[in-house]
Amino acid sequence: MENEDIKNIDEQQEEPKIEEPKFEDEGANEEKPYYVAIEDARKELYGSYSKTRKISNIIMVVVLAAIIGIFFLIMNNNPVLRYIGFGCAGALIIGMVVYYLLTRKKFPNKTKDYISFVANKLRDRMFGDKQYEKITFDESEKFALADFASDGVYKEATGINSRNIIRGEYKGHHFTYGEVALLRPSTRKQQVPPLFVGKYITLPNDLDFEGRFVIVNKNEKQPYDLPNDVDDLSVLEEKDGLVVYGPAGADIRKTLKGTFLSELRKVKIEGRLFNVNVVIWGGHSAAYLSYDDAIMAIPFDKPFDHAAFEQSFEDVDAIIKLLAGE
Repeated sequence: MENEDIKNIDEQQEEPKIEEPKFEDEGANEEKPYYVAIEDARKELYGSYSKTRKISNIIMVVVLAAIIGIFFLIMNNNPVLRYIGFGCAGALIIGMVVYYLLTRKKFPNKTKDYISFVANKLRDRMFGDKQYEKITFDESEKFALADFASDGVYKEATGINSRNIIRGEYKGHHFTYGEVALLRPSTRKQQVPPLFVGKYITLPNDLDFEGRFVIVNKNEKQPYDLPNDVDDLSVLEEKDGLVVYGPAGADIRKTLKGTFLSELRKVKIEGRLFNVNVVIWGGHSAAYLSYDDAIMAIPFDKPFDHAAFEQSFEDVDAIIKLLAGE
């Protein structure tokens, strides 16, 4: 799975939006389910993109034809035709510059509006339940690589892309949610897959114990985004795709809620969800949920996958409840 989509989206979000994007009548949007509104906006943007690309192709053909004609005029021995050729060349250059200045920001601005529109709709759907309170979102906020180094889940990350960082409370428990790609060093000749691409959730806890636990809920047939910073830990349990790492001799059931592992098993590793890594140490709990591009990429050339996103919302909700001890 590539991280290009999240990277490109990240670049589009560098400038904070001042106004709420409006793709159509606000009243109509309020009456529509979020997935219908997103799909309508996607179709509008993709239609605009297709139209712009078609116009650009036509202009390119016309410009090439004009250049050929101008070339023959300039190379002609007739001075009048040569002057006409130079005049046409100047007019063509001016026309191209004017067209570029008039259109260079049109589609990028539409794309930024669309990204903000989708993010707002998904955020409202994900955390719109009454049990979620004090939801805040700053479009310009980003995670730092240091935020993840202390977790002891992934090492060797040299870069990070992040977006949609949301803070709030679930039944009085503070949480932070964000979408993240942890990157390894790569070159143009050798593109290395990222360490992790998915959703990150963290909550404080009131536990007091030495060391940390890393619990992996994985797909046994095709493991993905597994932790690589657990060499200092021992495998305490391993059964049916659930692996518990921790200090040698530690008893995770005495430290955590007795049903913690069974509740984590209920988050099924199937469909768009590839893997779940949970790390817990005194005062800190966090979860890494790995997803494919259908969830992590903003829908553009393909229809919005309503069922897949609904499942991801359920996954996030289940993990927040689990880490909150509910």
